[in-house]
Amino acid sequence: MPSNQKSGKFQKVSPLSILFILTLSATCLAQSLSGGLKQEAGEHIAQAGTKAEQREKLANYKGKNGILSMKTIVLGGEFRVTTIIPFKGNLAEYHHLELVRPVSLVGGALTSQVSNQQLAKLKSQFEARKLFESVTVIDAYSTAVASQPQKQSHKNSYNLDGAEGDSLDSPIGSFSDMQTRDRQRALKDQKEEPPSERTLVTVIEVLDYAKGNRIKQLLPLDLGKSILTVRLRYYDKASGQEIGRQIISGQSDGSSLLGPLSRRDALSGVADGFVDQVTRRVAASEK
Repeated sequence: MPSNQKSGKFQKVSPLSILFILTLSATCLAQSLSGGLKQEAGEHIAQAGTKAEQREKLANYKGKNGILSMKTIVLGGEFRVTTIIPFKGNLAEYHHLELVRPVSLVGGALTSQVSNQQLAKLKSQFEARKLFESVTVIDAYSTAVASQPQKQSHKNSYNLDGAEGDSLDSPIGSFSDMQTRDRQRALKDQKEEPPSERTLVTVIEVLDYAKGNRIKQLLPLDLGKSILTVRLRYYDKASGQEIGRQIISGQSDGSSLLGPLSRRDALSGVADGFVDQVTRRVAASEK
């Protein structure tokens, strides 16, 4: 076949082929993007479902025995809990947790390194349990700042209770004043904060601490104990109200089966007790 005829056919077929290839490429690209978006959306839905499932599964949760359990007998790291102020309200309404850096009441025995280790342990325990949407660490928390009422200007000095603004003896206000009063009444009728945004703040105060000695734990004497005692104060972040208070003490010695060979220490016991106490109350509120 002459070369000019071949080139003519190629010129006729070539535009159609290019158009078909471009159409096919665009279709594949659209399917790929759509599949990626669907997969990403599916992952978000799965993650959200996992968070919801974690609390649903708490219906059959059984609290831990910090002294006599298989874990403490074999690995050590037992704990004791004393509730000083019973918890108030529904703990399941809190979906965010903030851990305040431990406050040392034992002087220099608690170094910043040990304090950071405690926080990392507690944070990882709560994240593994997936009770809260977020678990963050904060440097300090002041109840005075949280509970301080917002200052109102002198021009619009009508309190939310309406004692001054709704009094029959009060002067007739302008249209803007009446709008302000209506907004204040609406704010008063609204809930303080939606449950999904409520934050539980835990202040950690270290009352007693001893690192312990693994070598001394090998001796047939009651030596080398690892001891940690903390006082936990639970606050509603928005109102600054203390809703509970506990003392959790943990220890580890050579009395367990693995004894000093175990990696668990007093901090492990306190972390288990802390997470268990919060989980119990969330589970009780979910039922």
